[in-house]
Amino acid sequence: MPVKVTFDRAHLAARLKKGKDHCGPFLAEQILGDSRPYTPHAEGTLEDSARVEKIGDDYAVTYNTVYAAYQWYGCWPDGSHVIVNHNRDINAQATTQWIEAAKKQYGKDWNIVAQREFVKGADG
Repeated sequence: MPVKVTFDRAHLAARLKKGKDHCGPFLAEQILGDSRPYTPHAEGTLEDSARVEKIGDDYAVTYNTVYAAYQWYGCWPDGSHVIVNHNRDINAQATTQWIEAAKKQYGKDWNIVAQREFVKGADG
């Protein structure tokens, strides 16, 4: 016996967009919070400049300081002035690419947060 399956593409697309729009800020806030222990502390300004921003249709963690890229990459663009310790006397876990360091520890949790919030948004 043949079975015919139909679905409303517009409705599906709308639900997917609602899920994505709902989970984006929750996930970005989780990433920001989990990354704080790995963020270099230079008189607190790098950490204090961290924000979750909507950029286009996506959300991102941004750092609004002139030296954020220097801290992220650990040197100047020409490879000079390499950072040695990231003020580890203030924050022992501080490192370059601190979000990637947090991802190693919390990546699975971030997937769970994203899935949970996506479903809440899509169903809501």
